[in-house]
Amino acid sequence: MIELKKIESSLEDIVITLSNITNMEFAIFDANSNLISCTPLYLRYKGKKVHMASIEEVLYQGNVIVNKPGYMKSCIGCRFANNCPSTIEILNCIRLNNSVIGVISLTSFSRKGHNLIQNNIKDYVDVLGNISNLISMFAFNEFHRDEYNLRNATVDEIININSSDLLIVDKNGMITHCSFDIQQMFSFCDLYSNSINQILPKNITNWILNSKTKCKKYMIGDNFSGTIISNPIYVDDKISGYIISLKPDVTPTYSPSQTDYLDNIITNNSKMNKIKEKILKIANSPSSVLITGETGTGKELIAKSIHYSSNNKDDPFVPINCANIPETLFESELFGYEEGAFTGAKKGGKLGLFELANGGTIFLDEIGELPMYLQAKLLRVLQDNTIQRLGSIQPIPIDVRIIAATNQNLEEMITEKKFRDDLYYRLNVIPIEIPPLRNRIGDIKLLSYHFLEKYSNLLNKKIRSISDECMEILKNYDWPGNIRELENAIEHAVNMEEKSLIGKKSLPKNLIKNSNESSNVQKIIANEKYSLFVQTLDKYGWDVEGKKLAAEDLGISLRTLYRRLNDMGLN
Repeated sequence: MIELKKIESSLEDIVITLSNITNMEFAIFDANSNLISCTPLYLRYKGKKVHMASIEEVLYQGNVIVNKPGYMKSCIGCRFANNCPSTIEILNCIRLNNSVIGVISLTSFSRKGHNLIQNNIKDYVDVLGNISNLISMFAFNEFHRDEYNLRNATVDEIININSSDLLIVDKNGMITHCSFDIQQMFSFCDLYSNSINQILPKNITNWILNSKTKCKKYMIGDNFSGTIISNPIYVDDKISGYIISLKPDVTPTYSPSQTDYLDNIITNNSKMNKIKEKILKIANSPSSVLITGETGTGKELIAKSIHYSSNNKDDPFVPINCANIPETLFESELFGYEEGAFTGAKKGGKLGLFELANGGTIFLDEIGELPMYLQAKLLRVLQDNTIQRLGSIQPIPIDVRIIAATNQNLEEMITEKKFRDDLYYRLNVIPIEIPPLRNRIGDIKLLSYHFLEKYSNLLNKKIRSISDECMEILKNYDWPGNIRELENAIEHAVNMEEKSLIGKKSLPKNLIKNSNESSNVQKIIANEKYSLFVQTLDKYGWDVEGKKLAAEDLGISLRTLYRRLNDMGLN
């Protein structure tokens, strides 16, 4: 039987709220006539002890209206007989699944309250009936919450005891159960968002969520290399979720290196090649790096290239997307917490992402989304090289290189009081600005063929070329989504194409629609001039003497050179 005592705190909230709204007094009793909760005035006038016969009458009849308290048949034997402090009382039975679990009383101790109830008796009876149903619902949820919590705790315990590499997701890929070892394996990811997409690549999650039978796949990635086994869970002949087993290689077969990541920066662009040179220069420096560039330009790839080109490449690289972490969880995710730091804190506490990155690199993507109060804490980390967990006063020393990235103009945000200037100067020790793809037209063909090979192999297609017509469309598109958008476009084309050559019809329609050859001719020419000027000045030097020699080589006057450099933003 469900006991109202279990939801006593909720019932206290209910009776106080109802009393404030109605200016009446309320009391709730269980089926054994024990007072569970009541308003202070009710307790003052009638005390904790109740006349059992009156409660039994309500339990038997369902509801009772006591309009002459102290003088009714059910009042016989009550200590308040012929002298009841109540002026009127309505009592209603609380039922759940056809079982009686208690009684709720609405009463008044004043003549004014008596008249109000008496003149609106039907309304008050209906209100009390609705409140009884509400209490029944609270009791039902509490009862089944215990069952639900027990089931979840049992599943979690079974996973942790018998198999440390399991996680369970629903049909949409939301994580419902996850072992402690899995949490540790992917602790740098946004596991609090409960999505499998946060911990595994898109092609792997698509494979899992589209599988109808038990299947196995081997994957090699930056953060996990090993075998993935997916087993769909069927309920009423429909897939309701998946049990996923991740079995990492005992000895990793793959370790990212300097060559891997630098080679993945595919370019013939002079500015991008200078960035690659800069990466090698700064790789072993502990100084902070701020990477700026539009969305999709490859800021994380640059960050990884810096880390894996350094002497600390075997230490952790922990990426964090500041835009994805709810503000309420930011501090506990970044800095961790002690056991008992707040309601729901895990036993033993939790390491923060800064501690997990100790000895390596932490990559703060979308740093402009960091709340102001956390900007101050991050500044303290940069200054003191220590962090402090929630619920602790003990500082923890850390050795972490910080690489931040943003597609926002932080200097404008500083003017608008949305970003701390002192933090900006701390982060911007080594700035790296990535040019957008529309300024790297010469790289479009290189990147397109790189993605063509990748998705042809992935989708088991024998497509090895892109038509000239398609390439012109790609070169004449503005690419607001940059390299990420180009990759998506090639992936779409490979999926659609049935021949060995990518044709125009296989490209996304919006790309064809918004590609404007005539308007981009000037961009191509401008880009070529830009590259020519940069290469010539790189050859002779960017000082005054170098510019004189460059102007002579280019066949223009020094004044013209300065004017054109100014137009290109290079002066």
